[in-house]
Amino acid sequence: MERAGWVATDSQDNATATATKAAVTGRHHIVYSADASFSVTATIQILQIKDGTTVIWEGYVHSSREVVFPGGISTSIGAAASAVLAASGTGGTIGKVNLHGTTY
Repeated sequence: MERAGWVATDSQDNATATATKAAVTGRHHIVYSADASFSVTATIQILQIKDGTTVIWEGYVHSSREVVFPGGISTSIGAAASAVLAASGTGGTIGKVNLHGTTY
């Protein structure tokens, strides 16, 4: 089956930023990396990678972080993949999150 590469992105001002690749019937997503950052140094916040609504990885972000999964992490068949960056805690501080992967 042909693989399709994609990048999902989102940014928010003091709100949860969620980059989501929508579910595809009969297929699953492989996440290869995620990166998250704040426009200025923020208090430490959590970045989560989700398989549908289930957290499959999480870690902390202070000002920026890139996470690489060399072998990729897979979602369940027919589930969305998302990267969720918690709100910065300060108005005017933009949080950005990007999720990179393939679908097959």
